[in-house]
Amino acid sequence: MSQPASNESCVILVPVGNRIEPACEAALRELERRGYTVQRVHGFSAIDQGRNVMATRALDGGFEELMWIDSDVAFHPQDVERLRRHELPLCCGIYPKKGQRAFAFNFLPETQSVRFGEHGGLLRIERAGMGFVHTRRAVYERIVEACSLPVCNEIYGERMLPFFQPMIVPDAVGHSYLPEDFAFCERARQAGIEIVADTSIRLWHIGNYPYGWEDAGREVQRFTDFTFHITPERGR
Repeated sequence: MSQPASNESCVILVPVGNRIEPACEAALRELERRGYTVQRVHGFSAIDQGRNVMATRALDGGFEELMWIDSDVAFHPQDVERLRRHELPLCCGIYPKKGQRAFAFNFLPETQSVRFGEHGGLLRIERAGMGFVHTRRAVYERIVEACSLPVCNEIYGERMLPFFQPMIVPDAVGHSYLPEDFAFCERARQAGIEIVADTSIRLWHIGNYPYGWEDAGREVQRFTDFTFHITPERGR
């Protein structure tokens, strides 16, 4: 992996519902110490609208890289730089849902198992939750072109592009409703962009306790290395 570009070129975008978990805030402050701009944004009851506004403002502000981090995800600051060094259009870390034996991601249908931790690596996936996702300007530009996104809300004095508008897509038995994060990934795929995860990155989804990889696959134990076996009933 090469060295990432200047930290000033990458903005950290943190949509905040109620609060920022202390472990997340501590890592965000370390990123600020390293020269990153961190934008903690409160006040949007609709997360899709919030992400649309945050992305549009960041792009209009001249940032070349947009790093999305949810306020309930605990991470190591070095892993932001790890994603950046891959030099991919869109690259993310994987974490589980809270209180469910499932990941906040869709794996590709042909995926049989996923190795996490010390022996993890890059893996193409179908769709990703936006809790820890690095994106580059080209992703948004290609989505605008491929999906013919209109500029919205200029009448209210601030332009906004609907990158994260939820959408409905056909599936094997009918239709699926895609929330804002999966809808963004679907638009990226339509624009010819692969969704790639780095499965070596350890993230924690903070709820009643910190949820990790193992919560999606078995009763809770913690390991430095973990393989998740995918069945039709889970992981998609």
